[in-house]
Amino acid sequence: MKPITELLKSGAVLGDGGYLIELERRGYVDSGSGSETVGTGRGSGQFTPEVTIENPDALRELHREFLNAGSEVLQALTFFGTREKLSRAGYGADTERINLAAVKLAKEVAGDRALVAGSVSRTQLTEREGMASLGRSKDHIAEQIRILKDAAVDFLILETFFHLAEMEVALRCAAEAGLPAVATMSFRPLITRCSDDRTPAECAKVMTDLGAIAVGANCEQDPPRMLSLLREMRGATDLPLAAQPAAFRTSDTCHSFTRLPAFPDDLETIQVSRTEFRDFGRVAGAEGIRYLGGCCGCNAAYIRALAAGCRGAMT
Repeated sequence: MKPITELLKSGAVLGDGGYLIELERRGYVDSGSGSETVGTGRGSGQFTPEVTIENPDALRELHREFLNAGSEVLQALTFFGTREKLSRAGYGADTERINLAAVKLAKEVAGDRALVAGSVSRTQLTEREGMASLGRSKDHIAEQIRILKDAAVDFLILETFFHLAEMEVALRCAAEAGLPAVATMSFRPLITRCSDDRTPAECAKVMTDLGAIAVGANCEQDPPRMLSLLREMRGATDLPLAAQPAAFRTSDTCHSFTRLPAFPDDLETIQVSRTEFRDFGRVAGAEGIRYLGGCCGCNAAYIRALAAGCRGAMT
């Protein structure tokens, strides 16, 4: 496979979908709904990736499904894989083991058919303790990126950062490690501003200036709603845009599915159809969005539909 920077220059790159919610639906991941106030990160075990060492065959199979659906990138299941988050779930001592196992599994399935990206997400420290925690966030993010580099990921996907300030920390850590990074913010409760009150356009400019190879958005929004914030980003950057929408419907008053009452145990009631992903692929492909994948709720059928839509836009 060509490097991700070369693939982005030559056309749309098809990523994969969401892992943790899909594995929770299959019985291998804890939603955390019984042990914490959901969405706050104040308890333990909400959507953490210990499945990589406890049920590796389940993760291996999901990687295969995405690969067979056409994914050109498989993300190692290292989301929420910092020592800080894993410690609150009781797996802090296994931080290195979990991250290394996740990359090994993804590379095993990918072979020479797909690149492997290391997923790096927010620490949740900023949500709980405010901006004074950014120094500690940097320590945890830098440690995880070092592990992912040692495991030989092809590049990083920095995703689901609610605060631009924490994304800035992650981008600096990626640059220090010498790893290319696709940077995607998440917006809630509305798409107009991130959690530290910056617009999508402002986020795109900052991420561009800090060396991302592609910028965009992931999670929280369904495909149609995500398109509008991506169009705002386009005016602020010359970099390729990246999009990984969720497969859950949001509302006009709340643009983020994790803030809706259905999260996390009634998500089936707000699931969007794969047709919406096909339509999104067609529009996104026509508009030149270069990295296309899915996030929470998006299984292999959605990736196949996304690919079909994107191919249709290119013909």
